[in-house]
Amino acid sequence: MSTPDKSNKAKRIEGDYHEPEYISIVVSDPTRIDEYITYKITTTTTFPEYKEREFSVRRRYKEFVNLRDHLKQKLAEKPKAIKFGELCPLPGNNLSSLFGQGRFEPEFIEERRKGLEQFLNSVANHNYFRFIPLLHKFLQDQSLTLL
Repeated sequence: MSTPDKSNKAKRIEGDYHEPEYISIVVSDPTRIDEYITYKITTTTTFPEYKEREFSVRRRYKEFVNLRDHLKQKLAEKPKAIKFGELCPLPGNNLSSLFGQGRFEPEFIEERRKGLEQFLNSVANHNYFRFIPLLHKFLQDQSLTLL
């Protein structure tokens, strides 16, 4: 009678485990530069589309708007992708943010920061948008400018 080879069983079990894929994005550290605010975007992920597991960039609101416009265009090119869910809205402006110093008020900046974080996590976890190359560049390439 032979005993089972425990080393083969151990190898098989080790090979069966795969770390779950995830992506988490935090928008923080709003910083005023002249007449606009930049936000630090820190991404932690196991998605294979990204070069690193953790990275940070800084972006301003206008760049988020341009990213969303690009994603909206991509969705229009492939309308069946809507089955994976709508494109999350960006936090909007108000009258004082458009025509006055309201965009520099701490309450407005915090609400915008939360909305931007929600937007990025929504698109990065979306079954269609997560594969769009411009999203990858937006999150990890500091030299990219979407103005």
